[in-house]
Amino acid sequence: MSLAPYSTGLVFLSVGISLHFFWGFPFGLNIPLYLSLALSCVLSIFLLKRRSSPATLSVVPNKNEASLGDIADMCKAVIWQVNHRGLLVQVIGWQGINSEVDTADLLGRDISVLKHDYPNFYALLQRAQEGEEFVAHGDFGTQFYQHRFSVVTNENGQRAGFQCLSVDITEDQRLYNRLAFSEQLIATSGEAVIIFNRHRQPLSINHAFTRITGFSRQDLLKIIARGDSSEGLLVHPDTVFFKGVLQAIRDKNHWTGEVALRRQSGEQFAANISLSVVRDSNGTLTHYAVFFSDLSYMKRSHEELRYLATHDNLTDLPNRRLFLDRLEQGIQRARRSHTQLALFYIDLDNFKLINDSHGHHFGDELLQEIARRLLRAVRQSDTVARLAGDEFTVIAENINDLAEVRSIAEKTLSCFEKPFEFHGQQLEATASVGVAVYPNDGSDLATLMKQADAAMYKAKAAGRNGFYSLHDGENSRVSGRLFYPSELRLALKRNQMSLVYQPLFDIKQRRVVGCESLLRWNHHARGLIKPGDFMVISEEAGITGELGAWTLNEVCRQLRSWHLQGLDVGYVSINIEISQIEDPDYPELILDTLGQHKLDASCLMFEISEALVLASVTKTTQFVRTLTQMGLRFCIDGFGASGKNVNYLKEFPVEALKLDHRLLMRLNGTRQHLDLIQALTGIGDILDKTVIAVGVERIRQEEVLAEIGCHFAQGYLYGKPMSADYFGKAYSQLEANRPSRLH
Repeated sequence: MSLAPYSTGLVFLSVGISLHFFWGFPFGLNIPLYLSLALSCVLSIFLLKRRSSPATLSVVPNKNEASLGDIADMCKAVIWQVNHRGLLVQVIGWQGINSEVDTADLLGRDISVLKHDYPNFYALLQRAQEGEEFVAHGDFGTQFYQHRFSVVTNENGQRAGFQCLSVDITEDQRLYNRLAFSEQLIATSGEAVIIFNRHRQPLSINHAFTRITGFSRQDLLKIIARGDSSEGLLVHPDTVFFKGVLQAIRDKNHWTGEVALRRQSGEQFAANISLSVVRDSNGTLTHYAVFFSDLSYMKRSHEELRYLATHDNLTDLPNRRLFLDRLEQGIQRARRSHTQLALFYIDLDNFKLINDSHGHHFGDELLQEIARRLLRAVRQSDTVARLAGDEFTVIAENINDLAEVRSIAEKTLSCFEKPFEFHGQQLEATASVGVAVYPNDGSDLATLMKQADAAMYKAKAAGRNGFYSLHDGENSRVSGRLFYPSELRLALKRNQMSLVYQPLFDIKQRRVVGCESLLRWNHHARGLIKPGDFMVISEEAGITGELGAWTLNEVCRQLRSWHLQGLDVGYVSINIEISQIEDPDYPELILDTLGQHKLDASCLMFEISEALVLASVTKTTQFVRTLTQMGLRFCIDGFGASGKNVNYLKEFPVEALKLDHRLLMRLNGTRQHLDLIQALTGIGDILDKTVIAVGVERIRQEEVLAEIGCHFAQGYLYGKPMSADYFGKAYSQLEANRPSRLH
């Protein structure tokens, strides 16, 4: 069969395809498809001739094959034909691969001639030699080819070899790689992407769009079909908005702006949108590309940064910056509305001492709890702020009169009435408050701040633990829990001081062996006040000496009275402070008082807190040694509270150790707490000192104490602090009936 009748047709087909390629392909058509179509037709016709030839194919090129070579060159293709013995009998278009080796040098040679220079292609030829038909891809130098292998048969249907059509698809592969990269970039982009057609129907979306909005492409189609803007992606779209977008697209082919979008859940969020139009070579609009990013995280971050810039990171209260801003705004509002504004400047008393003795972590927790209490105490419209350190402020607007100012000040101080407890430790903290009122104490921020600060220092100077208002005047200072030193001095003259007694119980012998005297102030306006609320003032004002002398005399008088009644109370303990230890006349006062009431020195036991001992070891040691030689007895109160080394006890001549009451509060906790009490009791045994547990309230606590060898106890289980008369009667009944405890 001759190839000549088909040559002209093939040339025209190839030229037609090439012209169509250069003058414009339909959008999206795969270019190699045309090339493969053309060359496949050529190769098929070419093979018709070969199939009618003898099995041994000719290797002499003819005129028709030269025309076929021109077509192959034009289409950037190579045609290979190999006979059944593996010899290259036809190679058309070879010069497009290697111009240095002539085609004639390949014809008639075994396919292994390509093994050295083109090992990958040689491997494919070997597969085809075995009779396999397949399509593969590979490189020829810098070019990328698609290889299509097929079997060649003779007129008898027997395999006579194989053929291969290799098409150069380098440019197509590069284009594909670029498109694939672009698609992957869009698919993995953090920005949401939607592609719309010219009719504004969504064609595709990326993963980021679904992740951000929760909508799928089908969801978008349904929303557009419904035309319901209330459930759409855009929030509150209007005609003006769309007109602006369309105008920008017409003018610039692009629009960018921030809009409110809606997630599938209904949540609204801010998004930065970029809308672009896609046009073809004729300028006709074909697609819309929409890109947007979720700004909600960024906005939240900005809000958090603004919050951190205006709030205290420990207490979460407004910091100094926000406080000053709110105070300035409050003053302006008060000026416009002709109302009053009150500023309360709060400074904790002895906060440095709290930090030093309990640690900064404890101090931080104290500040946090104070912040919480202040927020609960004041009005919702008031501003509570932390200026710095232990300084707080309260801004109260729309104040009607000074009575309201006093009420807020009282509520502020009430935050310190209840002890603070952290990790099983209790602490009583107080504060001094300065009050300034707009416009009476100042008509601008700076003056008002200065006046409030001055008032706070007045409260400090007057004894702490209260508030002071400059506007009221120094003589009309309003006080919540703040006591005048003069009030404390007058308390003795007005017979406002009294003593109560709490029994000390011997667990082993089941009897009361003594008691502790506790001072009480029966204030005419505030009721019963415990020493913890006024002893600081007493020490600072130098009143403890008078209180101590009165207490010593009252205890000795009562002991003598009990003895005359036949009550053999072993001893009474008295708490003493550092000012009494430092007083050189105090030992003589003790001996004189004992002699006056005809009592033995062993009837008294003086209790010194462990904190005081550790703060002044030398002074307290000398004091105790001196009075021990006189026959007086001593006890360390709050033993174990400090957690410090107890080596000081070796040289400290005390008779008893009173465990800190907080240790027993933890007795129902972990085994560690019980081990600590047992260890402290063991220390007392080793040093031959009586160990007294304080705060015993339940029978189980008593049983545990007995098991670990602590045989002396004090607490509500045996009796609350009681008057001298009640103690005497209860003691008489105990001695007569020997019950297990006092009530």
